[in-house]
Amino acid sequence: MCRHFKRINLDPGGFAELVRVPAPNVEHAAFRLPPELSEEAASFTEPLACCLRAVKRTGLAPGDTALVVGPGSIGCLLVQLVTLAGASTVLGDDVRPERRALGRSVGARVADDPAGLDALVARVSAGRGVDCVVTTAGGAAALPVAAARVRDGGTLHYFAGGAGESLPLGLAALYHRELTIGSTYSSSPAELAEAFELLARGRVRVAGLISHRLPLARLGEGIELMGRHEAVKVYVTP
Repeated sequence: MCRHFKRINLDPGGFAELVRVPAPNVEHAAFRLPPELSEEAASFTEPLACCLRAVKRTGLAPGDTALVVGPGSIGCLLVQLVTLAGASTVLGDDVRPERRALGRSVGARVADDPAGLDALVARVSAGRGVDCVVTTAGGAAALPVAAARVRDGGTLHYFAGGAGESLPLGLAALYHRELTIGSTYSSSPAELAEAFELLARGRVRVAGLISHRLPLARLGEGIELMGRHEAVKVYVTP
C-alpha cells in the first residue's frame, strides 16, 4: 500500500528475457541465493510473501481452526503458513479431486467429497464453525458459502479478487454475527524477506507445486494450461 512502492515499476515486467530492476527494489527486495535453495524454490518468494501478509491480517491465533478454499499452489502455501501460525486444524476445499489431493499433501484435512465439507467443519469445530476462512478463488459469489462455515465473530479473508461489484452478504448478518471481512493484495519488503528465509530454511515445502516447466518461447502454452485448470504452477525459464 506504499505510494512510493507503486511508483517503482519493474521494466518491462514479467515474461521477459531481461528485466531492469530499479535501485530501491534491489536494496529492499533482492536476496542472494544460497547454495541449498534452488531457483525453482526461490521463485515462490513473492507468492509466499503475499500469503504471509494474508495470514497476518486474518488475526489468526494459536489453536484456531481455519478453512482454505482452493488448495492450488497458493492455497497450499496458505495451508502451511496457517499451520506455522499455530492453527490446530486446517481444512481444505476444492471441487477438483486433484486439488483436494494436493491440499492433503501439505497437511490440510479435506473431505473426500465437497458435499461432506460441512460435516467436517462441524466435527472439527464442535458445531461452531471455523475461526477463519481464506478464499483464493470464486469472487464475490464465494462469500455466502464462506460465511456459512465461519463461526460467529469469525474472519472471512479474500486473498484473490474476482467477479462481483457488490458483496452478497446482508448487513444484518455482518452486524449481528460480528463478522470481519478482510483482504490482501500484495506484500511488503518485510514479508518478502521473511518468505525468502522460510524457503531457505525449508520450513515451507514447495516440492510438487510446479506441475509444468516450459521455456519462454512456449509461454502461451503455459497460460492456456492455467486457463484450463490443467496446471498447478507453470515454471517459465527465460
